[in-house]
Amino acid sequence: MAEVQRLLAFIKKYSGRFVAAIFLMAIVGASEGLTALLIVPVFDRLFVDAGSGPILLFRWPFGGHQIYLQDFLPQWLHNVWTVVAVFAIAITLIKGAAEFFGTYFINFVGLSVVRDLRNLLYTRVVDQSMAFFGRNPTGKLMSMITNDTDKVQTAVSRASADLLREVFTLLGLLAVVVYLDWRLSLAALALVPFIIFPSSRIGDYIRHSSRRSQDKMAELNHILQETFSGIRIVKAFVMETFEIGKFKAATQRLLKTNLRIVRADALTGPLMELLGAATIVGLLLYARNQILHHVQTTGSFVAFLYALIKMYEPIKRLTGINNQFQQAVGASEQVFRYLDVSSEVADRPDAIELRPFEKEIVFEHVDFSYEAGVPLLRDVNLRIARGEVVALVGSSGAGKSTLANLIPRFFDVTGGRVLIDGHNVRDVTLKSLRAQIGMVTQETILFNDTVSNNICYGRTIRDTAAMEEAARTALAHEFITEMPEGYETVIGERGQRLSGGQRQRIAIARALLKNPPLLILDEATSELDTESELLVQRALANLMVGRTVLVIAHRLSTVRRADRIVVLDRGTISEIGTHQDLVTRGGIYQRLHELQFVDAEP
Repeated sequence: MAEVQRLLAFIKKYSGRFVAAIFLMAIVGASEGLTALLIVPVFDRLFVDAGSGPILLFRWPFGGHQIYLQDFLPQWLHNVWTVVAVFAIAITLIKGAAEFFGTYFINFVGLSVVRDLRNLLYTRVVDQSMAFFGRNPTGKLMSMITNDTDKVQTAVSRASADLLREVFTLLGLLAVVVYLDWRLSLAALALVPFIIFPSSRIGDYIRHSSRRSQDKMAELNHILQETFSGIRIVKAFVMETFEIGKFKAATQRLLKTNLRIVRADALTGPLMELLGAATIVGLLLYARNQILHHVQTTGSFVAFLYALIKMYEPIKRLTGINNQFQQAVGASEQVFRYLDVSSEVADRPDAIELRPFEKEIVFEHVDFSYEAGVPLLRDVNLRIARGEVVALVGSSGAGKSTLANLIPRFFDVTGGRVLIDGHNVRDVTLKSLRAQIGMVTQETILFNDTVSNNICYGRTIRDTAAMEEAARTALAHEFITEMPEGYETVIGERGQRLSGGQRQRIAIARALLKNPPLLILDEATSELDTESELLVQRALANLMVGRTVLVIAHRLSTVRRADRIVVLDRGTISEIGTHQDLVTRGGIYQRLHELQFVDAEP
């Protein structure tokens, strides 16, 4: 019920339409009941005396006073044929209009609720820390935002409309059978508990199976995401057959889980048919004596039987609707679990705006670990002055990128502090902090959009002249203008229509247009050929002018001109100095330099 209550909380925003839908569905239920009552005069009057005599509307249970329908109608409607015909058409029209608008309103509410839920979920996921995305595969997150919310959508739109219609239809018909013969109705309804109990058990089974089905769908999406994003490696290693086999195995697991749901859902229908048939047989035996002793008229019993049979139909459908709701609850458990996850990196309530960078960045006794008890950085102390170019070098896994990622608070330190102009980065707003930092990384992230939109990413006001100037400074303007549509050319997913050097220069132009005082270059040229690297190095040199720069590189040729070189070894700083100082010191930097630039012996 907790998940259901949380879903209902989203409806408050649309309470007007929701109440209107309930009212309209109540009219639908009342119309079903009135339709059943029309059977009484059809059998008791039309087939006996061709329409003469009044139609009994209500008989007081004590005192015998009777109210006839003709008492409320004009003279021309006193004929039974006319009354039945007019009322049948009127009830049908009213029911049709009420059902149309009621279904529309409830679907409007349901679809709007799921839209709000999906938007909130996407917002919450995007606001999570980088550690969150490291723990949760992309395919799983995609499945949760699309498939899980789609299950919820089925419940709160189509299933909700069916629920209201069937509930009010059931209530309307129940009122009719109680009115016609309350003793007989109690006997007929005695079997309802035998329907509810197994249906609830089946619903619980479906809910758990639905959760497993969603997990299998998430696994499927994860395989798709990995295969499509790494399709070049798949083809290079001739692993198409392997990946197809892995996908087929995942779809087979999904099929088995879904078939469990189908079997459970299909079981409710035959169960309802069996109980309904037993009830009708018993009623026919009972009614024969009632009619013979003139306790009931033929019309009353036929109306009672019609209403009772119609009652079992909504009961049967309600079990199916319950199964749909159980699937939605199973899916919503995952959705709400992600909604309840708090970001590990978030603004404090009293966070302040960080003023433009003026003095220095300080790492003060910094410790960091992704997992408890496995430290990656230990007692790091470092000062980076404004305008200084500092390079971080060291073997793979030494903690270079991790140290750089602590400045924009992609992660929070587990010990010590990171200060910018004396302010702990935890005490300033993320927006004001990251607005002052530009990044160019080894893995260039571009979007399936135009060149201009990629360069202007993050800017709310478009300045074409500034954009083109940034592209010229990044040495990208020339190849951009040679494209079929220039700056309006769509570059494909992750910029796949461009070469590595072209992608990097667009990323540099993006950083130039942002014009940040702090710049982080993380292996920005490691995957380029010699010619592309030369162009990108020239573009980076333009980007670095007048900025405080932290450079991470494996290639020592890219850091020779740094003001200081910081050597990391197993999470600690082992050496600091210029290239000339470190290359003859006999430490780690000299060993790395010799490995890269001194020919190995045969």
